[in-house]
Amino acid sequence: MDSDRSSINAGTSVVFDSMVIAYALLGVAEFRDEAMRAIESAQEIWVPDSCRAELVNIVWQWVQFRDVALDTGIEVLWDAETLFTQVVSASALWDQALELAVERKHPAYDTLFVALAAIQESQVVTYDSDMIKKFPEYGISVFDFLDRFSAS
Repeated sequence: MDSDRSSINAGTSVVFDSMVIAYALLGVAEFRDEAMRAIESAQEIWVPDSCRAELVNIVWQWVQFRDVALDTGIEVLWDAETLFTQVVSASALWDQALELAVERKHPAYDTLFVALAAIQESQVVTYDSDMIKKFPEYGISVFDFLDRFSAS
């Protein structure tokens, strides 16, 4: 379900970076298990709608350069869509995302996720150590997320 800024409410949602979703669904050996556990541990998964474009690009790279079949790539994209509890329009986030990008000198495509986490009073679950360093109040590694929130 897509959302605009007026319907974004703080709560127990978690924002997931595109790479966490991609690693889980593409079965990347060194990351798949923990990425899947993180996804399964989340009560709600929120993403900016730009996540869809990022996922298409990631899957395209895997089809082009890592011998993933096109049919498998398409399946991965549809599987990803079923994981999202809420998809928020980038236009509802871009003012804050641009401010964050400029203030902390970090790519705006990442700060869309950070802006969503800020609005949700949540965190971005990510493998991106640079994002975690620049946004320690919002970024959390997959490993730290699992330590804090996964069922034992």
